[in-house]
Amino acid sequence: MKKLLYGTAFLIFLITLSLTTGWAQQAVGPRMVLEEKYFDAQQIKEDEIIVHTFTVRNMGDRPLEIKKVNPG
Repeated sequence: MKKLLYGTAFLIFLITLSLTTGWAQQAVGPRMVLEEKYFDAQQIKEDEIIVHTFTVRNMGDRPLEIKKVNPG
């Protein structure tokens, strides 16, 4: 009888642990995802203008605000 009681208590503990761990991993707030992180312009001529567009997606559950951009 004790084995059944301990087994049931352990099973309930494992289920509770797995549920709380799953909730802790959910994204809260904005989450920025870039399709590409780098762009190599290769060789360019002097005074040549290069234009490239990075696509930014918000995969979070809150609005994403980009307040500052530092070109490299």
